[in-house]
Amino acid sequence: MKIKRVLTAAALAVAAMGASATTTVGGISFADNAFADALYYSFGSYTTSGGSVAQVLTDTDPGTYAFSFTPGASVLLGFTDNNVFNGSGADLAIFELGVADTVKVSFGTQTLSFQTVATGYSAGGYALNVAYVDFSAFGIANGANLQYQSIGLDSAQGGTVPSLSLVGALHVTAVPEPETFAMLLAGLGAIGAMVRRRKRV
Repeated sequence: MKIKRVLTAAALAVAAMGASATTTVGGISFADNAFADALYYSFGSYTTSGGSVAQVLTDTDPGTYAFSFTPGASVLLGFTDNNVFNGSGADLAIFELGVADTVKVSFGTQTLSFQTVATGYSAGGYALNVAYVDFSAFGIANGANLQYQSIGLDSAQGGTVPSLSLVGALHVTAVPEPETFAMLLAGLGAIGAMVRRRKRV
């Protein structure tokens, strides 16, 4: 009977680790907590929709934004709630508002430009555009995990710069909560102890 209870607890812990809700932005579905949630670094002088650069770029509201006319302006955004990895096709969706523009994405010493396209949706009273980034374009191995990315926001086209809104990962695996992981380990340990006891009897 005890083994059954422990097995049930372990199964619930595993289910909790795998369970996730979804969020839709611009007609694109994302796993729960798949958006960049940490600003590690920013270079340049920014105008925002209200609040700090960190606040507007790490919330989940597609209507908030930050832009900069500083040459070489960039932000380094990170993902702490999920492991982002290189999967099949596009791996990141970079949202910006207003006129479709170009964003620069850097990994290591390599920087590539990506054109945003209209999603057909709006946010904060502006057209919502998206650029899709495939990590394979940077030579990153399939299945490799990434924790952060650098995005350049100074790519002026006709006097415009991208108004960065959200960065969402399309391929993620959840980082288990410490309590869930501890419960799973405790359950597995208890199962092992009971199996050893049964062998002795």
